[in-house]
Amino acid sequence: MPLRNLAVALVFLPVSMVLTSALATLPAAAASANVDQPEADDSNDDAETWQARVAGTGGLGLRVRSGPGMSFPTAATLPDGSRVDVVEGPSVDREGGEWYRIVGRTRPAVSGWAAGSFLVEVDANEPEPAQVAAARAGPPPAPASAPSGRTLTARVTAYAHGTRTASGTPVRWGVVSVDPKVIPLGSRLMIEGFDNVFVAEDTGGGVRGNHVDIYFPDVASALRFGVQTRTVTILN
Repeated sequence: MPLRNLAVALVFLPVSMVLTSALATLPAAAASANVDQPEADDSNDDAETWQARVAGTGGLGLRVRSGPGMSFPTAATLPDGSRVDVVEGPSVDREGGEWYRIVGRTRPAVSGWAAGSFLVEVDANEPEPAQVAAARAGPPPAPASAPSGRTLTARVTAYAHGTRTASGTPVRWGVVSVDPKVIPLGSRLMIEGFDNVFVAEDTGGGVRGNHVDIYFPDVASALRFGVQTRTVTILN
């Protein structure tokens, strides 16, 4: 009798081991299924847009380009004071400039990329200046692709200090410091890589010879610009 019981036990032992092994793998399989479940992808969520006002173009208007950089053609021009929706960016070009994709609020057909240095963030509830409507009616024409005048290769730097220029005018975007022996004060300049016209109103102890020092409204922008060599055209 004991021998028969031992034989029965030996028959059922492999079955018991198989069942135990199968039950032990169930929690691991469930855990593996949970790990393999992908999380929800939020990458398709729309990027948050914000509103900005065009400013600092010196009356020439903001050039809206087909891509994020000076090498892309101009698609449209928006006057100072125009309101836009910023829908993408920043995209940084080779010179460290930040570009944003914008859509005109009053001219929705105007869409493209604009330099961030001419965009000032505004409250969405801030009313538009009254003069913007008049500016919309006749945006200033784009300057000639090849401005005429005397050209020179200059060392171009940046500064962001002071309140008054050597000419007695307030420092602002569009003002440059020059050596009056090379570029007379009051001269209007085009600097390679910029859309706007600069005015030579300031001087500096370190500005000598073929050297143009551009005023930037903040230190970060001035440091980012650094020291460059560019073609400068003194307009007729």
